[in-house]
Amino acid sequence: MNVKKTTSLGMIAVLYFTANFNAQKTTDTLPKEKKIEEVVLIGYGSVKKSNLTSAVSTVKADAFDDRPIYNVGQALQGQAAGVNVIQASGKPGANIDVKIRGNNSISSSVSPLYIVDGIQTNDISGINTDDIVDMTILKDASSTAIYGTSGSSGVVIITTRRGKSGKPQLNFNAYWGISKAVKNIDVLNLDQYKELMKEINVSYYNTANNPRYDGINTDWTKEVFRTGFDQNYNVNYSFGDENVKVYTALGYQDIDGIINPAKFQRTSTKINLDAKILPWLKLNSSLNYYNTTLKNTNDNLSTARGGVVLSAFNTPSFLPVYGEQVNFISTDQAVYDPATGNIKDGYKPGQFAPNPYQSSWENPVAYQSRLDKTNTHRFLSNFGLEVNILKNLVWKPTISFDMIDSQNTKFVDGYQSSYGREKKGIGSENNYLFQEYIFGNTLNYTIKKSVHDFSLLGGFEMREKNVQYRSYNGENFTEPLTNFNYNLATNQGYDYHKEILRGVSFFGRALYTFNEKYTIMGVFRGNANSALASGNRWGFFPGVSASWLVSKENFLADSKVISELKLRGGWGQTANVSAIPAYSSFNLYDPYWSNGVVTYKSTQADSRDLTWETTTDTNFGLDLGLLNNKIRFAADIYKRKTDNLIIPLVMGDLTYPIYRNFGSLENQGLELSLSTTNVKKENFSWSSSFNIAFAKNKVLNFDYVNTIDAAAIEGMGSLVRFGVGQPLSMFYGYQINGVNPQTGDLEYKDLNGNGYMDSLDRTYIGNPNPDYTFGFSNNFTLKNWYMDVLVTGSVGNDVFNATRFDLEMMNDYKNQSTAVLNRWTTPGQITDVPRAGSASSLNISDRFVEDGTFVKIKAVTIGYNFKQPFKGVNKLNLYLTGQNLYTFTKYTGMDPEVNAFSSSSNATAGASNAVMGIDYGTYPQVRTIIFGIKANF
Repeated sequence: MNVKKTTSLGMIAVLYFTANFNAQKTTDTLPKEKKIEEVVLIGYGSVKKSNLTSAVSTVKADAFDDRPIYNVGQALQGQAAGVNVIQASGKPGANIDVKIRGNNSISSSVSPLYIVDGIQTNDISGINTDDIVDMTILKDASSTAIYGTSGSSGVVIITTRRGKSGKPQLNFNAYWGISKAVKNIDVLNLDQYKELMKEINVSYYNTANNPRYDGINTDWTKEVFRTGFDQNYNVNYSFGDENVKVYTALGYQDIDGIINPAKFQRTSTKINLDAKILPWLKLNSSLNYYNTTLKNTNDNLSTARGGVVLSAFNTPSFLPVYGEQVNFISTDQAVYDPATGNIKDGYKPGQFAPNPYQSSWENPVAYQSRLDKTNTHRFLSNFGLEVNILKNLVWKPTISFDMIDSQNTKFVDGYQSSYGREKKGIGSENNYLFQEYIFGNTLNYTIKKSVHDFSLLGGFEMREKNVQYRSYNGENFTEPLTNFNYNLATNQGYDYHKEILRGVSFFGRALYTFNEKYTIMGVFRGNANSALASGNRWGFFPGVSASWLVSKENFLADSKVISELKLRGGWGQTANVSAIPAYSSFNLYDPYWSNGVVTYKSTQADSRDLTWETTTDTNFGLDLGLLNNKIRFAADIYKRKTDNLIIPLVMGDLTYPIYRNFGSLENQGLELSLSTTNVKKENFSWSSSFNIAFAKNKVLNFDYVNTIDAAAIEGMGSLVRFGVGQPLSMFYGYQINGVNPQTGDLEYKDLNGNGYMDSLDRTYIGNPNPDYTFGFSNNFTLKNWYMDVLVTGSVGNDVFNATRFDLEMMNDYKNQSTAVLNRWTTPGQITDVPRAGSASSLNISDRFVEDGTFVKIKAVTIGYNFKQPFKGVNKLNLYLTGQNLYTFTKYTGMDPEVNAFSSSSNATAGASNAVMGIDYGTYPQVRTIIFGIKANF
């Protein structure tokens, strides 16, 4: 299948033809609908959609409320042009990468700002998507500049359900589902493995043939992979009258992953209150509490570092799970102590079988037994007043509070595993406390007179952010334990870190519309941040945009084809401060306590010249409605430039970073959206929505250094390079020139022409940035039946399949994939797989770069709506949903939607957030089938 051709041109052509044909037909038979004025949320307010001047998309809850998702990012996937969502791992509770219009930084966070019922946050990991009504995405700086240093990567405004006046409403939603791995990787069977060991090292072969392993043939994928189970329950109750409206909700979600012990649990509670206290005074508040428990399965790690997924493929099948499963032979000195005759560690009951090649490379079940559990309590709340000072003048004071209290516990007991026995038990407890207070005031003045519509907003905000880390670690415990106990550790360590960040800002917006046709909007924000040195703390960020509603002009007012035509344009600036340390202008030393002795280590150099990363954004757009808006089309073209990039540099013998502003990068792209009402009859309807985004980026210049390397993998070195003139996160290595038919060694291209291979022959070998991404949804109704289909895709991106490096290198005793059955074995053989044991295969090269293009049938839902099926039940909905049903791709790994370095813990400091497209033993994506029920009482 030629994925690139069929997904792009074919889908667009079919959708366009169908939409136009059916929309034209239905328009001829249906009366013209009365136009309803839509309102769109923007920063600190709203605006009529007809007066919108910026690049904004809206996602309604019905686009995702029948899907088994745990994160807001999943709800956005495939729903809006320019919003790229990567679910880099199938692990329950795993981070979701959401990027609006790509990367506009290298080391700073590029996650959007989320505003949940007016509460600003960058962390939406615990929010219950069942409470969401809709999400509005602000994509260009003319709309996000009013958020200043928080809006540089886009803004997502989330509106949750609220109470309504009238009859009380009770709703109950639940679903249950099972999950399986979408794809597996075939590895060598026992005979094939032994044959390979003969070629690599005869001693490896002899070890595999040791009599203690006779008759053992473990299928590690069956030991590791299982059927996952999902369950989700939500109940909400709302009531109110003209003075008081209340919405309350309680939710519980439990996801058991397909690889033990991966598990995600969430309990959520919510109260939204709106009260009219006096004719001129209103109160609104949102109180939220979330409790999440996450049990982690280590992935995106090598076998040697505890990666469960790679260990499941790498562990030889002659090894059993437990040492007591081997054949006990009295003369076997590996099993019996010759002096005492006692059984040695590793073969006692309940102990995992040691790897005879290297004991630290344990089997995957041993890795699964390690405790890695995180429990998080979160309070998210705000209180606001709406005071009508004058007829058109409204004052809104608000205060919001966000608290995250998280505890992570890791433990390896001192009995079961080789590593645990070596350390006599080892563990840690890490406590994270985050508190943020935001106090804000806005004044909004509006006036509408004749053909003039004017609004003016002014605001002031103060915020304080407190962060504390406490870390306890210990090993060599005095008693046998099944959980971490710091007080019982002989070797103890303690670390403490605290930081306070303060900010103050003022902002404003002026919006003017003339004759309902011409609109201009100007925004401005001044930000001060305590992280920067005195003299650099203030930044000023303007934005301006305008629109022309052409369809209101006389020459189009009576058009039967064009129902809406609007041109938009805007320019703005925002800034990013997330990479700036809390005390950037100071030399810092952190204390560390080890067994009661405190030492101080330099952690940061004085960076008093540091200033903001600044992004300048230009956007031009067009909105088009045809045939009484049965067809809606939107197009946006943009260009973004980020200056003063912040990079932490580690130079010379220093072990701590020096932060500097240097360099710039550029993003530019085109976004297209098309929504159509294809058929609209009494008993049948069909509507479609398609979005596609084309994007390019490149580094414009660097100061101090020419390139930045990142994404170091054990035994391979760095495989990503950021270079001037190149797109972000390019793969860097050697180009292969085939396998030498006589020697079986890989040959590499001599790019510098010096006659031999050296480091100067390395070059850019792959680009993980897609040419375009898209989402395509169709919604059908037939009487009381309905069906929703969502297809997502990414075209033109490369993936570095580092998993293949571990499964095809053939240089040690790890099991390999069946791809090595095509390895070179005899002179004259033509193949693309080198010989076993060849050192030539141990280089980062384009051998492991693959086409990551994919098209996914992301979700299909079939449901039936019952109206008043029972007494007391107003509505009942039963549905069946399949998620990740099928992936069309040429990629040979388990899934092309990967990002092993989405967590900065795995990436080189200074470039973690922009690294993408690496597969390194990633927890596989899952196919989930759920049955759900919704009831309204």
